[in-house]
Amino acid sequence: MKVINLKLKEDSYNIYLGNNTVEKIPSYLRRSNIGNFCVIITNRKIFHLHKNKIKKIIQSIPHRVIEVPDGERCKSKKWVFKIIDELVKVDGIKKRIFITCVGGGTIGDLGGFVASIYKRGIPYIQVPTTLLGCVDASIGGKTAINLKEAKNIVGTFYQPKSVFVDLNFLHTLPFRELKQGFAEVIKYAVIEDKELFNFLEANYQRVRKLDRRFIAPVIEKCIRIKAKIVEGDEKEKRGVRTILNFGHTLGHALEASLGYQRKLTHGEAIALGMICASFISSSLGLCSREERERIKRLIELYSLPTEFSFLPEKVLKSLSLDKKFVGGIRMVLLERIGKTKVCKDVSLDLIKKSLRIIRRSG
Repeated sequence: MKVINLKLKEDSYNIYLGNNTVEKIPSYLRRSNIGNFCVIITNRKIFHLHKNKIKKIIQSIPHRVIEVPDGERCKSKKWVFKIIDELVKVDGIKKRIFITCVGGGTIGDLGGFVASIYKRGIPYIQVPTTLLGCVDASIGGKTAINLKEAKNIVGTFYQPKSVFVDLNFLHTLPFRELKQGFAEVIKYAVIEDKELFNFLEANYQRVRKLDRRFIAPVIEKCIRIKAKIVEGDEKEKRGVRTILNFGHTLGHALEASLGYQRKLTHGEAIALGMICASFISSSLGLCSREERERIKRLIELYSLPTEFSFLPEKVLKSLSLDKKFVGGIRMVLLERIGKTKVCKDVSLDLIKKSLRIIRRSG
């Protein structure tokens, strides 16, 4: 098992990576003494698929399991207050409640947000069950819920006490779910690590098949990249952490414009957003056309979409409500693979041209 320490001025924590790391949680809970009552937030599919693993987490501690809907539907005001109502029911004078998020990025976002606001903050830990959760969503302390107008528009920065990345969860995932994680892996390679990009190109068949010799080092590399970026800019005040938004500005706008429907997953939207950002970058002379085409080709190698059917006017409306819209359209763009640049006031005309590149007619 690898232990990666995310070092912060306050609230540093460990990320445990390996096989069967879930089995280490009971001893961690006894050692850390973070609470005496565990509220598990998960969804029905995960609970029934991984019931035995979840039972190991809570085998020696009083608990309550709360099942929420699958996907982005759970990241809503409705479910925030449903969970809070349940917390109030089980709370008491001698109770020290903590939350354990078992699931993908949406469950981590929701559970972390509730933890950050209940009693002005209670502890929580992350147990990601998806590739996207393992490499990105469970790390860094960003929590959020959606409004129908925009994604992640209500949120906080609130760090977990620990993250347990158990590679065995990945083998139960359908390929479409894995693709969501591959999109974030590609993002990390593009923004920070050309060697990782080359590795993903050369070994895409083994990585796609989750060959342990290839997927484990990829996940570790992504975790270390994100940990380093978060350490340098925990709350996105210095502009360092902003590079993690590569592909997300238009990706989130696409999701919101479609009402977070499953016909376009988060990872698929980010893949499309990266194609747009690469097009804008090359149009501004920041990166070469060749690099832009390499990124598109890598996205195709991992069976992610390069075009989709949508209404551009709806995307632009959602974009205007995005939290990264600060007096203009601010985007993370590409100078070369492995190096990015945050650009302010990207022209609306160029945004529209990029959307035409990914828009499927008919």
